[in-house]
Amino acid sequence: MKITIITQLLLGSILFGFLNFSYAAGSIPVFHIDAEGKTGVEIGAALGKAVKEKFPEIDKKYDSYLASFVSQEVFNSWVQKRVNVVKPNIDKAYQDEVNTIISTWNFASQDKLGDGYLSLNEFWVIQLIPDVGRITNCSGFGVFGNFSALKAPIVGRNMDWRTTEALRSIQAITVYEYENRNVVNIGFAGYVGTISGFNSDGLFVAHLDSPLGNRYPKPPLGDHATVFDLRAVLETHKSIDWAARYLSKRQYGYSHNILMADTEDVQVLEQPQGQVAQLRTALSPLRSDMSWEKRNQIAVVNCNVLKSSPLNCVDSVDRYRWHRFKTLARFNSTDRAEVADIMKIMFDRANHYQEIFNKTTVQSMVFLPKEKKFYLYTVPVSGIHDEHLVMNEITHLLRMLPTQNEMGVSDMLMYLIGLLVLGGIFVSVVNNFSDSSKRR
Repeated sequence: MKITIITQLLLGSILFGFLNFSYAAGSIPVFHIDAEGKTGVEIGAALGKAVKEKFPEIDKKYDSYLASFVSQEVFNSWVQKRVNVVKPNIDKAYQDEVNTIISTWNFASQDKLGDGYLSLNEFWVIQLIPDVGRITNCSGFGVFGNFSALKAPIVGRNMDWRTTEALRSIQAITVYEYENRNVVNIGFAGYVGTISGFNSDGLFVAHLDSPLGNRYPKPPLGDHATVFDLRAVLETHKSIDWAARYLSKRQYGYSHNILMADTEDVQVLEQPQGQVAQLRTALSPLRSDMSWEKRNQIAVVNCNVLKSSPLNCVDSVDRYRWHRFKTLARFNSTDRAEVADIMKIMFDRANHYQEIFNKTTVQSMVFLPKEKKFYLYTVPVSGIHDEHLVMNEITHLLRMLPTQNEMGVSDMLMYLIGLLVLGGIFVSVVNNFSDSSKRR
């Protein structure tokens, strides 16, 4: 088959578009990592180098944040001990990724907080903050079914952490690109686990603290790392049910809630310490003092609300935010929720001391699982929120992935074959026209 130079250039430009993905998105850096067939060492080397180039003082910033978060005495006495119990249960590929990232930075051999250097042990504490020493105040809300203007789920999530200027300055998104799935990690540069994230199948997960007030278990043998398990879920699953089955088999040192959404639904996995995890839907029976009675809408704060879960909704902040969500969940089949409505809910500041969007909110986001659209607000480095809050759509996160048609042939391949056929037809027409001209 003959192909003209024009057709070759067209085909080449399309192939180049499929294979080259390094876009900047809004005001937050995005790191695209080719993870297909790569080892944890290879992924860590690529990410560590990219992060260091973007943030030359990344190690100093993490060290500064850790020093503000925990004292040297506490670090030595129990924080490091908890890490040493959890770390062996983390997939080796993730361990290799973390270890290799810091090997590309200026790391220290001694664990001395605030010295301007980051040791391997200190970096592991950073990675495992939600699992070994967390104080968070997160929340989330979702609407789905015919109560959504899209007739598909819309989920919002506020990630609230105590931060410093140093940590706020290294907010970032990391995209791990595999052959048939992309995983989007929303958080901080060089942070390997998933605090909030989604994949190219439309599965969204987010971690929320749900303290019972119990002491950390001693000894905490067999405890897994929530944030690394959430990353694994995004790499291997595409539905709430299968993700919940995976997480429910794990044992964790602290109680938590996992906000989850897929292309059909939004649910919450309540996972109290030492007890069986349970999925909460919009229609699940709840405790009378934390009633909901809202169809196709669901909320989550930092406590359990299932009727069968242990009582821990005693904090006025949790109770207020829960009932505030209930007030704002006004949608029905006639008055359907738009994307802007969910953004407004996540930005709600009705009560100065118990607000949904508060002074510790680092990132506020909305995700559309079916359309794979993502909107994000990040706190300024100063830590002072803007008067007028805006979520920007972050585009170019997911590269185009091949899908299989009924014959098992990828759509991308069929597209290219079609292009070649059209190119052949184009060449044939040009040649025929040329030949007829010569005969005249």
